[in-house]
Amino acid sequence: MLVFKEGVLITAAADKNDDSKITHKALTEIIDKFVERFGNTINDWAGDVRVFKGFDDIIDSTLKMGKIAEIPLRIPILKIYKKDFTKNQSLIAKKGMLLSANDLHQVSEKKPEWTSKRLPTQVITQGYLDKKQYEIAHLADGFHTINDIAEEAGIPVSKVQGIIDELDRLELLKFIDIK
Repeated sequence: MLVFKEGVLITAAADKNDDSKITHKALTEIIDKFVERFGNTINDWAGDVRVFKGFDDIIDSTLKMGKIAEIPLRIPILKIYKKDFTKNQSLIAKKGMLLSANDLHQVSEKKPEWTSKRLPTQVITQGYLDKKQYEIAHLADGFHTINDIAEEAGIPVSKVQGIIDELDRLELLKFIDIK
C-alpha cells in the first residue's frame, strides 16, 4: 500500500487478512507525525536517513508492530459440528497450543472425523435447503474459510457467501474468529 501526503511517500505491505482502510489511516497518521517532527528537515534533506533516527519506534507503535490492521478470519461451522470442534480445541489448548490461520492449511487435505455427521436429508425434501446449500453446509467444518469452501465446491466466492448467509439466517451455523 502506498500513501502520499505533504510530499512524503510511505509504503507498507499488507495481506488479505489486513483491513485496507485501517492500514491507510495508520499510514496517514505516520506521515502526519513524520511531518510534524521533521517538517523543517525534509525541505533541505540531502538523502542522509540518519537524521530520521528513532522514528522507527513511532512507526512500530502506530502500526502496533505490524498488527494494527489484522482482521480475524471468520470461519463458518455447522452447529452439529461445533460441540466436537470445541472438544477438540479444548484438547489442543490443554497442550498449550492455539488454533491459528496456518493450521487451517495443514488440515484442509484431511477432514476432521466429526464431519461424517450429516444434516437429515429431509431439509432438502422439505425445501429448507437445495442440494448445493446442503453440500456447502457440510463443508463448513470450522477449518475451511469461505474462499476454501468456494474452491472445493467449484463455485464463486460470492455465491458461497450468499449460501453461508442463508445458512446463518436459518441458524444452522456458528462462526469462529481466528487471528
